[in-house]
Parts: sequence; structure tokens; C-alpha cells
Amino acid sequence: MTRDFAYQEQVGLRLELDAGNTRIKWRAVAIDNSIVAAGSDLNSDIFLADQPVWLSRVTPVWVSSVHDDQSQWLLKKFPTAEFAIAQHEMCGLKNSYVNPAKMGVDRWLAMLAAWGTEPNHQHIVIDAGTAITLDIIDTNGQHLGGYICPGFNMMKSTLLSGTSKVRAEESWVHGRTPGESTQLCVDHGIQDMVLSWIERHCHAMPGARIWVSGGDGVMLCKHLTIEHTLNADLVLDGLAKSFNYMVSN
Repeated sequence: MTRDFAYQEQVGLRLELDAGNTRIKWRAVAIDNSIVAAGSDLNSDIFLADQPVWLSRVTPVWVSSVHDDQSQWLLKKFPTAEFAIAQHEMCGLKNSYVNPAKMGVDRWLAMLAAWGTEPNHQHIVIDAGTAITLDIIDTNGQHLGGYICPGFNMMKSTLLSGTSKVRAEESWVHGRTPGESTQLCVDHGIQDMVLSWIERHCHAMPGARIWVSGGDGVMLCKHLTIEHTLNADLVLDGLAKSFNYMVSN
């Protein structure tokens, strides 16, 4: 997604990065918070392609990173990059971890973004990526705890590598109905297991707003039977909220 970069010459840009386990999502944001460029893989979008002229002039660079190698690579590219960390409390959201530094910052930022859209409301925040996380927030902004489980592809690769007679293609057949082939049994079985687990927690908190993010968020939402909001940029939204809060305070 791009916009006229002549605009950047007048207002400047900041770069927001979400470094996960497999790729770095990015967006370039103008001073008025409008998004002028964005992509799903910083390395292939920019560094393995023709680097845009604006890249050398972006400031600041804000980063959410859950992967040490990604962090080191980013510091070489952007020596002044600022890295978000999970906090005890921010904007009325309170962390359940005794040591917030041990929480993946992507979880914290996703919760911060969700809470910021509707404070004093219950939220369930799901991030479906390499791992699937589910975090619960009550009406007081208290994080009640969460879960971390293998993601769809990790479950499937573990199943296929650990069995000799269960064989299926890497590609997915979407659905939840009982399978009539090994491919369908594997694919539908994993999807139904994950979705049933999520729905159980959501039904236990019927007033909660349900958020879904992450690289496999679209796949997860295909057969999710409860009302939900899909926001692929939830971590980046929380990243912006976190740093804007610190700047203003």
C-alpha cells in the first residue's frame, strides 16, 4: 500500500515494525498518523528490492520484536531504533505478569490496542501466528491471564513428522466437518480443535469483544462462529499507542 511520497517531503515519516518469528510487518506513518506505505515483509519489500528514497530519512523507528535475531538485524539497519517492552500498566491496562519483561511484547501491544478502542469493556485478544495466543482482559483493564499454543502450521508439521501413516499435503483445506480422507481429517481436525477451544473461552465471557490478529487470522476467522473483529495490524496499532503515550507523558 503506497501513497504519494511527495507528501513525505513536507511532513516526515516514522517507521513502525512488528518483528515476529518469521517475518517483519512494517508501515510508514506520517505525522498526522496517516499510513503512506505498508507491507508484510520488510526484508523482501524494501531491502531485497529497490530501497525507497524516504527510508534513510525516517525517524523515529519503533519496533515490536519477539525474536532476538530479528532484533539484531534491525539494529544494524536502524541503529537508533526504539524497542517496545511490556509494562506493568499503561493507559489503564494492567499486566498479570509479575515480571512483564517475560511477556512477549506483541501480546502486550495487541491487548493495549484492543483496550484502547473500548476501555472499561471486556476483551479477548487472539493472535494466530507461529503460535496462537489468547489473552483475557476484564472491565477494569486487568489482564486475567492467557494461553500460548502451537499455531496451525506447527500443529500440522508436528503431527505429520511424528507419524508414519498420517500423510497430508502442506496446503490447507478449510473446514470443520468430519473428514472423509486423511487430508480432511488432519486439516479439519486441527481447525476444529483450535476453534472449539477459542469459542469455549469466548462463551465463558459473553460480553467480551473478540479480537483476532496474526498471519493466520484470516484462516482462523473463516469458520469462527462468534462475532469478532479481525485486525491484522493490532500489534502495530498497540506499538503506536505505546510510544505516543510515552512521548506525551
